[in-house]
Amino acid sequence: MRLIVILLVLLGAAGAAALLTLHSFNHFGTVTPAFAGRCAPVSGVAGPEDMAIDHGLGRVFVSSLDRRDAEARGAIHIIDPADPLAAEGWRDMTGGAPSAFLPLGLDYFEADGVRRLFVVNAANNAVEVFDVADDGALTHLNTHSERRLTSPNNVTAVGADRFYVTNDVKAGRDTAIGQFQFLIRAGEGEVLYFDGIAWSVAAAGLRFANGIIAAEDGNDVYVAETAGRAIKVFARNPASGALRHVRTTSTPAAPDNLTLGADGVLWVAGLPKPLGLPRHAANADALAPSAVMRMDETGVSTVYLDDGAELSASTVAARIGDTMMIGALYENKFLLCDLPDGAF
Repeated sequence: MRLIVILLVLLGAAGAAALLTLHSFNHFGTVTPAFAGRCAPVSGVAGPEDMAIDHGLGRVFVSSLDRRDAEARGAIHIIDPADPLAAEGWRDMTGGAPSAFLPLGLDYFEADGVRRLFVVNAANNAVEVFDVADDGALTHLNTHSERRLTSPNNVTAVGADRFYVTNDVKAGRDTAIGQFQFLIRAGEGEVLYFDGIAWSVAAAGLRFANGIIAAEDGNDVYVAETAGRAIKVFARNPASGALRHVRTTSTPAAPDNLTLGADGVLWVAGLPKPLGLPRHAANADALAPSAVMRMDETGVSTVYLDDGAELSASTVAARIGDTMMIGALYENKFLLCDLPDGAF
């Protein structure tokens, strides 16, 4: 009898914990589509997971991979939002190098005549660095890897050979342990820094460290905590690369990748119901809601919300002028959206 009582107590505790987890990830919430502008799909780019903006030339680098094809090699496309169907945008700009290429997060850097693209490569848990030609063609320069970089997700450059990269969970996001750590929102994520010579851990204790981007002046670094439903802001020491936590801002959806508009406003793609992503990954017909948020000194507001019918599981939003592009991990398209005049 005593054993039965103990088992019932344990089962009740496990059930309560599971229910709490589902509530914490908004699993039972209702998503009602809302957007003040208009969006049109642009089909043909597989899995546009992240985007990096070249504000000077008004173009967007897009990280692409068909994640439902185990044999697929990824690509980097360059899209002109003013002419998204231009033939040049559909060409893989990497020229086939490196041969093993599963791109995730990326970032564009330009200063003193140097133009480079930094790309997380999940094929080898590394950061690939490319020189960028005038037409956007990429020449592979080098590969940076480190034993502590076990599950890289996104990267932001702060120099021609210096960058920060998120390690979402040290155990690896595709491992059973890593997935369990995500569910319990464990602080197992990190930000690693490479100063051109050596690696160091710049921040730790993050609840699934995902998108990352440095402010234009290099003084602040923003990091998305997907399992924490928050954006962490760090003050950066330009000399040492050290990061000091300044504040945490909660978000209405689990944040993924981050981009900065020309005005310095942070644009955040997110998952209103992140536990729907695995089901969508296994079945393209199983919809997963999408959200786009913007963050400035006044706080966070939701710009775009969809139940998944227009776009499932958004991972990135990039704004250029009055145009917003939204990408997703498993879709074969991105959205090109007109923002209302003066609304944002």
